Amino acid sequence: MKQAVIGVDIGGTNTVIGVFDEASNGNGTSRLLTKRTIPTLKPDFPNKTSHPAIFFDALTRAIEQLAEEAGYAGRISKVGAGVPGRVDPIQGMALGASNLGWVNVPFSDEMSRRLGGTPVYIDNDVRIYTLGEAIAGAGRGFANLIGLTLGTGIAASLFVDGRMVRGSSFYAGEIGHDTVAGEHSPCNCGKRGCLETIASASGIARLAKEAVASGKDTCLRDLEQPITSYDVYQACLKGDSFAQQLFRDVGTTLAHKLMTAIFLLNPEVIIIGGGAASAGEFLLAPIRETIEAQYPALLKRPQVCLGELGDSAGLIGAAAFATRQSEFI
Repeated sequence: MKQAVIGVDIGGTNTVIGVFDEASNGNGTSRLLTKRTIPTLKPDFPNKTSHPAIFFDALTRAIEQLAEEAGYAGRISKVGAGVPGRVDPIQGMALGASNLGWVNVPFSDEMSRRLGGTPVYIDNDVRIYTLGEAIAGAGRGFANLIGLTLGTGIAASLFVDGRMVRGSSFYAGEIGHDTVAGEHSPCNCGKRGCLETIASASGIARLAKEAVASGKDTCLRDLEQPITSYDVYQACLKGDSFAQQLFRDVGTTLAHKLMTAIFLLNPEVIIIGGGAASAGEFLLAPIRETIEAQYPALLKRPQVCLGELGDSAGLIGAAAFATRQSEFI
């Protein structure tokens, strides 16, 4: 009987789970049958934990229920997962995720045990997201690319000559914890002024909230609920000059940080995803303008585009990572 492959994309706020069958779509991926979003439970946060049992239990229940609904009860062959922060995919360890409060979490072993011995494979969530886009989305046909997600935090994934770059300590791509001159806001990592405190969905929301508190003239003052980055985007669509300038400032700050990576790696394309990516051209335009101003005119500049697959990118990447281990480890 056919078995299912499970893809999991863990974010700082929500976790998406997908069930795949084993039929190929012709691009090396399995077929996504159904998916579901659950909260990323973190009752210990901001305290640190090596055993997020409540989340693991909830994730196990959701995987089993979704597999059953898809007609694959008790028939899961393997699980792939994208996990935030520093991840050792060889040992299956989540070494450090500042936005979850995880330190040295034996993710693969714990989830495999709960799932009756099913193999569980993990890597950094942004690498997994970018893998999905590289296989089936905006990165198709490119060997050199940067994937960037702007959600609760911000991180990048690097593909050089078709290979994922993880770094000597599995920390490659953590651009969100590079500091920005003149910035002092506290970051979940323990430092102050990290790029993540500005160029992330949570950072954009923070900047908007502080501006409203200081009396800025913006329609965001009329909101009765806590401001989100999506609210700032909606204000942009209404012509709110403060909101539009906020995204321009965020995009420009992010672009200046990206320029170092662009000069080092010479990517063909930069793919941007995550919640804050919903801002579209309000965010992408200043990034493109900065690259155009700083990159040599005689060289082909990297494309800057949104991811094409939405929250399915991480699922597709996770399923492919689980089923094609020899290619990516």
